[in-house]
Amino acid sequence: MNFRKFDNITGKSVVGCKSVLIDNHVLVIVTQLFGGSHIYKFDDRQNKFTKFQTIEVFNISKPNDIEVFQMDGDWYFVIVDSSKAGMSTLYKWTDQPDRNETGFFSYQFLHEWFRDTDAEFVEWDGKSYLILTSRSQPPVIYLWNKSTLKFIFHGEITNVDDVVAVKAFRIDKDLYLAMTCYIGDSKVLKWTNKQFTDVQALPSRGAMILQPFIISDKHYLALGSDYSFTQIYLWDAETKTFNKFKDIYVQSPRSFIVLTTERRHFIFSSSLKGKSMVFENVMVDLSL
Repeated sequence: MNFRKFDNITGKSVVGCKSVLIDNHVLVIVTQLFGGSHIYKFDDRQNKFTKFQTIEVFNISKPNDIEVFQMDGDWYFVIVDSSKAGMSTLYKWTDQPDRNETGFFSYQFLHEWFRDTDAEFVEWDGKSYLILTSRSQPPVIYLWNKSTLKFIFHGEITNVDDVVAVKAFRIDKDLYLAMTCYIGDSKVLKWTNKQFTDVQALPSRGAMILQPFIISDKHYLALGSDYSFTQIYLWDAETKTFNKFKDIYVQSPRSFIVLTTERRHFIFSSSLKGKSMVFENVMVDLSL
């Protein structure tokens, strides 16, 4: 069994690509450094993705990430702007064909001048949060206000700086964040007493991604670096920390995605400078 190419979406300096299924719309949202950002829709008749919408990016100068999420039945995505002159912008899905308004349209401008690097949407204790990381200030937390239907500033994560990526994950009943730092140590933080506190620091010079994932009920972290092998960590339920598991080689990795099919587990890793890789997780019985 092999994965084969199905379709191509060509872009210029693509920095973000996310898929989403909304009603009968199969969409792929693509953000680019140059040439604007676009949404592609799957066309059943042509059996391929075709351009559906050009995203309005009046206040975005240098997109760096895109995060798609749903709240109270409505779909949103945020484009993170990493320039000093742009604004990270929240978009909302609108479906009003009688007014010729079907697509994502700008809904709220978030803070500016902070060189944002990543965004992560988190639902916890019945509340919705949006975490933004930055190269020039501590990560900030926005809280969704159910009265105004807008995100409002909630607080900062003060014990970590110069973060390039953030990922949320859950183990048992606890909420954690994986914070990637290009310089210094990347960190695992835990939500305790209404704030995030340090759990573990991972040496990570040159790291651009610290990705949590689950395979067969086991929790892993993939720490991808531009200067060394990708380090895979495995969660230890007794110490409640991650231990080094093994190394894999991907040239300048930027993401790790797990796909399970026919009881087989695959890890897709995109590369900035080399070929994207597909790994398979194989369980070996060492008891014999």
